[in-house]
Amino acid sequence: MVQITSKIQTNSLSLPINKNDFVNDKELPLQSCIRLHKIFLLNENLIISKNTAVSSGFLTIVFKKFMKLIE
Repeated sequence: MVQITSKIQTNSLSLPINKNDFVNDKELPLQSCIRLHKIFLLNENLIISKNTAVSSGFLTIVFKKFMKLIE
């Protein structure tokens, strides 16, 4: 899991999420970005609901950016 924030930053640690990155036309209410260096684990049983999801293509981009970060 990564941190998502509406405080947009333009650096190599942030990745903006665009409207076309979501599936089923369910986007976040505010323009947001992922903070690639803020990763944490979460027990699946603690998740109450799911509001939206990103496309598999966007997940691939996140993974590649993360791998570049740890190299």
